[in-house]
This record gives sequence, C-alpha cells and structure tokens, in this order.
Amino acid sequence: MDPAELSAVAVAAARAGAAVAMDWRRRAGSLQVRHKAGPSDLVSQADTDTEETIRSVILGRRPHDGILGEEGGSVAGTGEVTWVVDPVDGTTNYVYGRPDWAVSVAAVRADDQALLAGAVAEPAVGRLSWAHLGGGAWADGERLHVPDRTDLAHTLVEVNWGRGRQKDDAAQMVAALLPRVRDVRRGGSAAAALAQLATGRADAVWTPGLSPWDCAAGALLVHEAGGTVGDLDGPCPGRFPASGDVLAAPPALWGPLRELLLPVYTARRAEATGSRPPA
Repeated sequence: MDPAELSAVAVAAARAGAAVAMDWRRRAGSLQVRHKAGPSDLVSQADTDTEETIRSVILGRRPHDGILGEEGGSVAGTGEVTWVVDPVDGTTNYVYGRPDWAVSVAAVRADDQALLAGAVAEPAVGRLSWAHLGGGAWADGERLHVPDRTDLAHTLVEVNWGRGRQKDDAAQMVAALLPRVRDVRRGGSAAAALAQLATGRADAVWTPGLSPWDCAAGALLVHEAGGTVGDLDGPCPGRFPASGDVLAAPPALWGPLRELLLPVYTARRAEATGSRPPA
C-alpha cells in the first residue's frame, strides 16, 4: 500500500477517464442525458463510459481493491484500499460545454477512510493535478502550494449552494461572505474547485452537501499543498469530512471563514440534531 504507487494508478485512471469524457464531448450531439434526482442532477452516457474506463484501469493494476463510484456504486474488495471515483464532476457544465468539470480518482484506506492518493483531471482546461500522502501535491512537474493569503478582503472563494434545505441558506451565505471577501464564484464542480485552490486559481472553497466521490481527491490535493480541510465542526486533516460540508483554505484563512459561515448554518444544524442553537 505504497501511496506513491497508488498515485501513479490514480493518474493513469484519471487520464484514461479524461480521454473518454473528451471524446464524448466532441460528439456531444449524440450524447444521451437523463435526470437522476431532478432537473439539476444530470447523468450522461459519458459519465457511465468514463467510470467504466476508470474502473478497468484500476482493477487491471489492483484487482483486489474495492471501488466506490458515483454511477456504478460500490464493489467490495479484499485489499486495504478503496477507490473513490467521480467520472464527471460537474455534469451540467459538461453537457452545456462549459469548462468547470473534472474527473476525480482517489485511493482511501478501507478501514479508516484516510486519504492515500488522488488525481483530478480538468480536461477542458488541460490540467491534471495529483497528490499522495506525505508526498506533496503536483501539477505539470511543479509542487503545488495553496495561496499564501492572510487577509479575507483579498480572498476569492469558490462556493456551491449545497443539497436539499442547505439551498435555503445560500443567499444568506453569500450575504455573509461578500462584504468581507474579494468575491465569490460558483463554478459547479467541487473537484475542480478544490484543484483550483491547490493550484492557486482560488483562495478558498466552501462546498456543502458533497458525496465522498466529489471531494476525496481534491481534499487530498489541498491538504498536501499545505491547506486546511474540514467542515464547520473543525479541520479533519488527511480525510474528507464525513458531513460532506467541505471548507478548504490556507491555514490563516480557515478559522475566519468558519466564523463567517457558522452562524448561517447554526439554526439548520441544530434543527437536524434536535438541539437548540446558542442564545
């Protein structure tokens, strides 16, 4: 279970998946698209074909590992590693021909979900970033470092609206951030947003309501690039938050951003747990 070896597998799988997704993108007129949970939750033939390719690469090199994929579900393994795969994170962007979508492949330790290796390909912009535990985060042969920001006023924050009732808090969340930060962006792909933070194209990320495949590889990229990753309960270094609410930022900004966001979601969190919000 060498993280460097796992990283090589993640890169190979992400590259192969990106090639399939880009091939379908060039034939977008024949792409079959359907709804999953609703009009905003799309899945395409490209998603399923890309995931099949990724699974084939992984199992060809590591046949005993498990795989958890967004489209293909879970395949139990007998080894110590589970692969967490999102073939096209940002399918709506993909279908509309917008560039913010990504292919995300991560290896996690099966018993405790520790992040071991990961790769995020952003094919529409020609970027591939990867990391492994203790080995740093890399892209184009250069080691990555999260932006050295200390001032909220100069911070560009990538966000999403969350899932379900979290969307009701989105306007309040933006209102809490905008007066204090440089600006907010909503790209539409959590994996791409985390890769953008690791590569200096964003300064922070707040993306509530994620599934493991959305954020596993990106969370490792940020962690290995020197950033802090967690949720509103606190940092969770080396893992993706079990809550699915991902706050990622340079260490100096993580706490101040949490303090801005926490009041927005306190009432909702208290309601979900049956506790009372602080007076």
